[in-house]
Amino acid sequence: MSPKELAAKYEAKVFETPDAATSAGFLLTETMSPRNTWNKASAAQAILFKLLPLRKSGKATEVGLVIEPGSITGCYKEGMKGGDEG
Repeated sequence: MSPKELAAKYEAKVFETPDAATSAGFLLTETMSPRNTWNKASAAQAILFKLLPLRKSGKATEVGLVIEPGSITGCYKEGMKGGDEG
């Protein structure tokens, strides 16, 4: 599964540059620089699986990936500090 397909499966936003993500109000997390296509998908999955619990707990309202030719960066939009209220 490609990084974009993974993002679609887990309802994550996709950005082409870190600036695009930060302009949309997302905070950047870790960056991985995989050497080939297979490793790129694996890196995207590893980053997403660290971000999904943030969304589930309410600490993030949205999660995303910045997919550049040589790297994958995770990002998220901060949620309510007190957790989920609904």
